[in-house]
Amino acid sequence: MQVNNTSYVTAAIQVHKGGNYLPPTNEQNATAQETSPIRELANSIDPSNMSRNDARAIAAALGQIGELELNNAIALQSMVLVNDNGHLQTATETDSIMNEKFNMFDALEHQIQFNQSKGIPTDALEKGLEFLDKFNNLKENADVNLYV
Repeated sequence: MQVNNTSYVTAAIQVHKGGNYLPPTNEQNATAQETSPIRELANSIDPSNMSRNDARAIAAALGQIGELELNNAIALQSMVLVNDNGHLQTATETDSIMNEKFNMFDALEHQIQFNQSKGIPTDALEKGLEFLDKFNNLKENADVNLYV
């Protein structure tokens, strides 16, 4: 018996390759590419001496890769209100307060202590602190796994 349909032959060959053969998925390829903005930011931002604009940049990069819980923990540190002729509004990236340096580690630790004293959950903030440790080590070791 001769098989002339090449799509049938191709499908049959793929079935017989066994269970250990899995072609690379788009998700696996995307993960390597999606972490690159965070790695780039790690080379230029020091979490112990960063601006609120830097915190926004990190939060935006986390949002792009779908890390919304980490995004929120970091983004909250960048939010500040400014008085604009008697009206409070969210600071924009051009406001001077957004370029003032602060220690993100200290900010998260203080917020964790405050939340604990009020009985507010601190899981997201603790994960944010863990992320900052890994983020800080990215410039020294490019092989840190952010998803551990």
